[in-house]
Amino acid sequence: MSGSRVHLSQPRVITAVTCPMIWIALLIVVGRTPAIAQSLDAPRTLQQPAEHPSFDVASIHPDNADHTARTHIYSYAMQGHFVGINVPLLQLIQYAYALPDSRILGAPDWAQTSKYDIEAKSDPLLVDQLAGLPPATAKAKLLEMVQTLLKDRFQLAVHTEKRDLPVYDLVVEKGGPKFAAVKNDGTTVDSGTHNGAATINIRSSTHATSDLAEILARYVGRVVMDRTGLQGTFTLDLHFTVDDSTASPRTAANSPAGDLGPSVFTALKEQLGLKLKSARAPIDVLVVDHIEQPTKN
Repeated sequence: MSGSRVHLSQPRVITAVTCPMIWIALLIVVGRTPAIAQSLDAPRTLQQPAEHPSFDVASIHPDNADHTARTHIYSYAMQGHFVGINVPLLQLIQYAYALPDSRILGAPDWAQTSKYDIEAKSDPLLVDQLAGLPPATAKAKLLEMVQTLLKDRFQLAVHTEKRDLPVYDLVVEKGGPKFAAVKNDGTTVDSGTHNGAATINIRSSTHATSDLAEILARYVGRVVMDRTGLQGTFTLDLHFTVDDSTASPRTAANSPAGDLGPSVFTALKEQLGLKLKSARAPIDVLVVDHIEQPTKN
């Protein structure tokens, strides 16, 4: 087990003269009875984590240093370790429930602006159990643990329901897509924003347009549905201005491109041959019923 040490004392030599009972002990160990032999030789079965595991210790502190600083989330699922730096509470909920903010409703305004530094660790037994799980299963368990942390420390209460909401359909422009199929050389998906300019890079993905739709939802304030119907392995690169990303397609089309680049609607058309079309659809959402400032450490 990583991080643990086993200390063995020096062997003691005991002869039959000084301790005749040692022969009885040796006979019991060497000539085991079937029951003892079965018990000692049986393979060890690693116990599975509890149905609803939780962190052993967690530290939560408000981060008031710099509200313009970037947010960082580090999760080490196989070690049961979670770290969040300068994380808005709403983003923490997004992470725990694996949902974009467009599908989380009812959160108070302060949950979007209050930021926290968080570190949570698991006890050694749970770490051993998580290490024995497949990575995807361990990640799912860690997300459950973050959910439990939110419920225990922020008194979070939520429920899910389906609502008819405005969405965007991602469709192909009349002229067709401006990208072609590529060889699958390993998939990478990356997106980021710097000084108001956003970049989305999707490499060799067999579900590139679905990946793109999921990422676009973070910028346009609505769920984006992949309606392109495109199949194959694609590489997509998109660059646009974040400030105009929540404008309507018509408004964005009439706005001049700034120094940081075009709006997301214009960029999709010019760079990829795609467009966002307004629509409505029944969407599964997470509704926040109750939430409080965190309890003290």
